[in-house]
Amino acid sequence: MKFRRLSPIRPIVLLAMGLLGSALSGCFNPNGGTTGYFAYVSTPISPKTIIITELRTGQPVFVKEIPVGKQLNFRWLSDGGADPLYSPALLEWTVTEAGNNASLLDNQMSFPAEETCKISVVIRAPEYPATPDDQRYRVDSDDASDELPESESKRIYD
Repeated sequence: MKFRRLSPIRPIVLLAMGLLGSALSGCFNPNGGTTGYFAYVSTPISPKTIIITELRTGQPVFVKEIPVGKQLNFRWLSDGGADPLYSPALLEWTVTEAGNNASLLDNQMSFPAEETCKISVVIRAPEYPATPDDQRYRVDSDDASDELPESESKRIYD
């Protein structure tokens, strides 16, 4: 029985795929997944408010109204909370531009354990995104299509 020698390219490709898979494991995906990260995108047709309720007390402990065109990313860390009984976990979260699936979670708060919380998504009435201040009173005066056409007909009173 003859054994073929593996080409040197195959181990390099396998190593690159493994590194890529481990690098992508920290990304947020609005379609879900098993990474432990959550992402909710607010659009003009579907603006969202996220409410996290503690099941033991029935009280909301986190309410975030996501602005249109933004995305809420968050995750639970099982350690790091202030109280080992009522808030043993740490919630990291941030609001970024929609589609930013690899953002830094720059807000933290002591939080109840993930198993004792319920995430509710409330969809508000459709709304337009806010108009930037520099675009609010914009007038396009250089646009030739806004001008009245000059008449090509003959003037009868000249």
